[in-house]
Amino acid sequence: MLKDKDFVYIDYVGKVKDTGEVFDTTIEEEAKKANIYNKETKYRPKLVILGEHNIIQGLEEALYQMSPGEEKEIEIPPEKAYGPRDNTKVKTISLGELKRQGINPYPNMVVRLSNGSLAVIKSVSGGRVILDLNHPLAGKQLVYKVKVVKVLDNEIDKIKALIERWLGESYTDKLNMEIDEEKKNVKFTIPKELYLAEDIQIRKYMLAKDIINYVLPESNITFIENYNKNVFSQ
Repeated sequence: MLKDKDFVYIDYVGKVKDTGEVFDTTIEEEAKKANIYNKETKYRPKLVILGEHNIIQGLEEALYQMSPGEEKEIEIPPEKAYGPRDNTKVKTISLGELKRQGINPYPNMVVRLSNGSLAVIKSVSGGRVILDLNHPLAGKQLVYKVKVVKVLDNEIDKIKALIERWLGESYTDKLNMEIDEEKKNVKFTIPKELYLAEDIQIRKYMLAKDIINYVLPESNITFIENYNKNVFSQ
């Protein structure tokens, strides 16, 4: 069985039980069959770190009861998915307020409001717009077909998975990594193309945090940037 802090790669197809509608999958063919394919999405097994709570509760709980290579179908009630529907989250606002945010609403449109929250437009009428701020899957019983594709079992592979998470797949081998024998010190030499990358300080911080939280809790993480004339001549 799997346990806290295991690095697990899963494939899944998520459906609404009542309708059979597929709302999410990691598998390209399944996305195409369900007409939810997005060419901007990379369809591949998803990394889950157990205990991190980055997936819905019911799915994470089920993974603890599974083994590498195992596949099963699970039902997840709303309270362990996206919660019950909350009628207090249905709001009426003026059409002008949305237009000031650059939104021209129409029924069933999903919008991101100025406060960052997502909402579904339920109706537009008489200068008024009814917004539903419930998650679109709130109140739904879900069914997941999930397979444990792979479980990482050594620190180097886990750190590379975290590098991919925070810096991108192309840097899993470009980022030179040194770990001492006692696994107390981890040093990364940053390639120059990352020096000015967007949010690089936050991404380095999160990479270090995850290594300490989930892989090497007693380690000290160091990032090295080497500057010389070659850096500035290209």
